[in-house]
Amino acid sequence: MEETMQNTTEQRIQTAIAASDLYQLLAISLQLPTREITAGLLDGSLAEDVLAIFDELGFPAHLQEDLKTEFSQIQQESKNQEELLSDLRKEYTRLFTHPQKSQIDIYESLFLFNPQELGEKPLLFISPAAMDAERCYKKAGVIRSKEVNEPGDHMATEMEFMMFLYLQKAKALQEGNQTGAERREEEIREFYDVHLQKWAIDFFGRCTILSKHPFFRAVGKTGSIFMEEMLPTYK
Repeated sequence: MEETMQNTTEQRIQTAIAASDLYQLLAISLQLPTREITAGLLDGSLAEDVLAIFDELGFPAHLQEDLKTEFSQIQQESKNQEELLSDLRKEYTRLFTHPQKSQIDIYESLFLFNPQELGEKPLLFISPAAMDAERCYKKAGVIRSKEVNEPGDHMATEMEFMMFLYLQKAKALQEGNQTGAERREEEIREFYDVHLQKWAIDFFGRCTILSKHPFFRAVGKTGSIFMEEMLPTYK
């Protein structure tokens, strides 16, 4: 019985670490692309990391096939790192930050905005979604740097928060702190219920459909699979 309990705890730790790692990769992928990202795409290490995490989380193998295709296309089509970086930054801007009209709103408050219901667009930083996200961060003990000039409801920030919560859950389990692990599980469930379940699956779905670059299609497919496969654990 004791050995079974140890195995169960070890599995929970490994699952929490794997989930934290995938949230981290999604958070990095939803910020302005860097040379680190392009290097990982060109040498194949980023694809290997994503697929290894999928295996660790026990996701069905068939879900990986589309991802392998997208990542392979990046390697086949890219001539060098600087060209890939330029292409990724142009596509990031077109998708998320274009000053006239981005293809996908990367802030929860804007993504969910319905002019027929609300009339005027919510203001960034002081929208209900951004303010409640900040409440969740503070409640969990996360103090965001004042140098971070992004509202709390940016998708990358929400992904970073879930990365943090899962990592803290893993640490609590490793220390045998069941109360601490249960606290983190409750925070994970609350943040998913109040925020991610309202827009994450649709957001990643739009990345898959609207992106003209295989990297952001891969990000969309990764996020969509992750959210849908992890959904039962939040309930």
